[in-house]
Amino acid sequence: MNLSTTIEKSAKGEAKVAEVIENVRDDPYDMERCVGWIRTNALKQVCLQFPDSLLPNSIEVALRLEKSIGQKMYILGDTTCGSCCVDEVTAQHINADGIIHFGHACLSPTARLPVFHVLPRKQLNGTELINEFKRVFSDYMKKIIFFYEVSYAHKIEYVYNILKPIYKHLILSKLNCTSNVEYTDAKASSASVVLGRNYSLENGYNVQDYEGFFWGEKEKILALLAMSIPVKRWYCFTNDKISEFEALNTPWLKRRRFLIEKLRDAKVVGIVVATLGIQDYLTAINTVKRILKQKNKKSYLLSVGKINPAKLANFPEIDAFVVITCPENEIFDSRDFFKPILTVYEVELAFNSAREFCSQYFMDFRQVLPGGEHYVNFKPSVDSDVSLISSNIRNCEDDTLCTDQMNALTVRSSGTVAIGKAGAQYLQERSWKGVEQRLGEDPVQPAEIGRTGLAWEYTNETLKTNNVQTE
Repeated sequence: MNLSTTIEKSAKGEAKVAEVIENVRDDPYDMERCVGWIRTNALKQVCLQFPDSLLPNSIEVALRLEKSIGQKMYILGDTTCGSCCVDEVTAQHINADGIIHFGHACLSPTARLPVFHVLPRKQLNGTELINEFKRVFSDYMKKIIFFYEVSYAHKIEYVYNILKPIYKHLILSKLNCTSNVEYTDAKASSASVVLGRNYSLENGYNVQDYEGFFWGEKEKILALLAMSIPVKRWYCFTNDKISEFEALNTPWLKRRRFLIEKLRDAKVVGIVVATLGIQDYLTAINTVKRILKQKNKKSYLLSVGKINPAKLANFPEIDAFVVITCPENEIFDSRDFFKPILTVYEVELAFNSAREFCSQYFMDFRQVLPGGEHYVNFKPSVDSDVSLISSNIRNCEDDTLCTDQMNALTVRSSGTVAIGKAGAQYLQERSWKGVEQRLGEDPVQPAEIGRTGLAWEYTNETLKTNNVQTE
C-alpha cells in the first residue's frame, strides 16, 4: 500500500480516496515532524492511534517510523471510547510515554501522557473563501472571531495573513494542542479553552460585541461552538458560500429540555463513563454523584466502552443515563436508545436551582465544573413541584426514605436481599427472575434423556421427514 493515498471522510460519512503528491512535504502522515517530536521529548514507548478509516495504512506508517528512529512502535487500532479522543488508558497497558494521534480530533485535554496530533489536511481554494468573506463582511470595522475545522488548520495562516490587514478587529482562534501544524497554541490555560480552541479578545470588548465565523463542513462542531460562545451572530462557509447559522431554538434543543424533565422524574440514574482520558473526568463523575445523592436519586457507575443501545438496554432498572464523554460524541443526537441520555450540564439544569436556562448550552462538561468559566455553586431546590410528564408531585417527603435505606439489608428465609439497591428491588418486583433454585418447591422427577442430534433438526423432530413424504 502506498502512503500517497490517504483516506478522508466525506460529508456523508463515506470514505473517499484523495491522491497526494508523493514527497516529504505533502506526506499526509508528516513522518518528519513525528520523528522530530519523538526525539525532542526523548520518548521510548510511543503508541500510534488511528481511526478505523486510516487503519489500512497504519502498518506502513509504523514501519517507517521504526526505521527512522530505531525503536518499536505500537498501533492502537480499536480505541476504547471514540477515535476523536486520545486513548491514554490503552496506551498505558504497555507503559507508553507518548501518543501520536492521527486524523480528526476533538482536542479534549488529556492529563497523563504527551500527545502529538497529526491533523488531516483538506485541500480547499483559500482565494474563494477570502473573496466571499470580503463580499459578506463589507464593513471592514466589524468585530469578528474566526474559527475553523481542524482539517483546515494548515491553510489558516495563509488566509489570516491576507484578511488581517483589511479587518482591524479580526481575531483568530487557535487550536490548543501540539500538532503537525505550526500555527497552533498549546500553552493556553484550561479555563480559557472552549472545545479545544482558544482566543484572546481586544481590550475593552467582550464576546457579545463580536460576530462568529466558522470555516468547515462539520456542522456538529459549528453547533457546539454556537451554543457555547454567545456572540451576536454566527456565520459559516460551506459549499463556497457564507450563510448565517442559528443553533438555538432548534428541535434538538427542544428535545433536550424534554429529556431534562425525564431526568427529574427518574428514580435510578446510571452514570456512564465514556472517557478515561479527558482531563477532570473524575471530577465530573463525583459532581454528578453528589448532585444525585442530594436529590435522593439512586445511582450506578457504569463503564461499557463504546456506547450503543444494546449495551445500555442490559440495565432496564435504570430510568436515565448521564454520560461523561467528549462534546463531539454522537450519542446525544441518537434516538435509538431506550432511555434518556443526558450530559453533566443537563444534570445541573435539572437539579441546580442556582442555574437558569440561558442562551448558551455547554456540551463540554469542563466548563461547568469547579474552576470552569461557567461554574455555579450547587443549590438544591426544596420546593415541591409537579412533573410535566407524569403529573406526579416531586420533592415530597416520601422521597427521603430511599436514601435512608441505601445500605439496609432485610433477611428472609430464601436468603439476604439488599432492599436499598435499585437492582435488587427491580429484580424482586419482576414476574420472571431467570434461573432460580426453588429448593423444596417442586416435586422430585426422575432424570430423562434429553434431545439429541443437530440444533436445526433433532432426532425427535419429524418436520423434514413429513415434508419429504408430502412431496
